[in-house]
Amino acid sequence: MSAAAPRREDLPDGSVRIHFATPIVGIGGEAKLSCDFRCPTVGELIDLGDPRALVMSADGVGTDYVDRIALRRWGEKLIVGHDFDVLSRERDLRLGMLIEGALLGFFENARSSLKAGSAPSPNEATASQPSKT
Repeated sequence: MSAAAPRREDLPDGSVRIHFATPIVGIGGEAKLSCDFRCPTVGELIDLGDPRALVMSADGVGTDYVDRIALRRWGEKLIVGHDFDVLSRERDLRLGMLIEGALLGFFENARSSLKAGSAPSPNEATASQPSKT
């Protein structure tokens, strides 16, 4: 028989609940079965930035990059019902992968739902930049 696995639940308000495979004791000594990660706010995005970026090489090839420090800051900021430092000491890498996916998912979902018309056209972007003459 296989061991219980942690699992992810997407909640109606856009937040994500992570159910633990086994209870995890929080700082107050209470054993908890889950924690939530709430959606980021606009202000938090402006303060912390998107943890994922596309890094371009000299030959124009883009490589996806995740800023691990920013991702941890997002985890600490968005966790509800538990302590991120306590969770980070857990040894179940499946739990870590679920948390990482939940955090990155907030940004991926927002990015993929943007319509082409909501971004400035190349002409508008260059017109709003000061001239280099």
